[in-house]
Amino acid sequence: MIKLTSTKDIVRFVNILIYAEAGWGKTEQCKHAPNPLIISAEGGLLTLTDEDIPLMEINNIADATEVCDWLDMSKEPEKYTTVCVDSLSEIAEVLLSDEMKKTKDARQAYGIMHNEMSMFIRRLRAAHKDVYFTAKQKKVVAEVGGAINYMPAAPGQMLLQALPYFFDEVLVGRYGKLSTGEIYRYIQTNEDRQYTAKDRSGTLQKIVEPDLGKVIETIKAGKRLTQQEK
Repeated sequence: MIKLTSTKDIVRFVNILIYAEAGWGKTEQCKHAPNPLIISAEGGLLTLTDEDIPLMEINNIADATEVCDWLDMSKEPEKYTTVCVDSLSEIAEVLLSDEMKKTKDARQAYGIMHNEMSMFIRRLRAAHKDVYFTAKQKKVVAEVGGAINYMPAAPGQMLLQALPYFFDEVLVGRYGKLSTGEIYRYIQTNEDRQYTAKDRSGTLQKIVEPDLGKVIETIKAGKRLTQQEK
């Protein structure tokens, strides 16, 4: 029988996607996450070699399913607070490559990869943990007018278009330049004419410092404050 509850009784977990150009520091953000576990298909975890963070690697569709089953059914994941997926772009490419080996029909392979990735993302979002996803940055140049836009990268047009809609928070890692010429990093939280972004929580400033832990803390504090005010 379906149980009637209340939106106030739902435990809130944060799901965040940060995309940025290579070298910005998306992977490094994992060390700022509260008590993290990393799920990765990336070879580029060099920035975390001194951190001793638990890691699970995905090399095919079976691995992705096994990881989700483990999060759903095992008690071991209870000791982790944040699941960090680095990166969705790479995992999608790995799953696509795995499917391409099974079929000669490229369209079918892309369709299966899209379905598998959609299920993978949804299952992680339902894992009762904060989940941090990284993605590569894709540059898109309009055929008419040549306008340039940036968005999270993914293989296949279906997944590329669907990716931002899976997440409450779609943030962009960017660089700024001080009057002294010094380069600094920041996170953009709102969409503009060039960058896809959104802050569904409504708690973040338009620009925040690159600290995933503080971002998660701010979002959760904002939700608790809203409930108390009501």
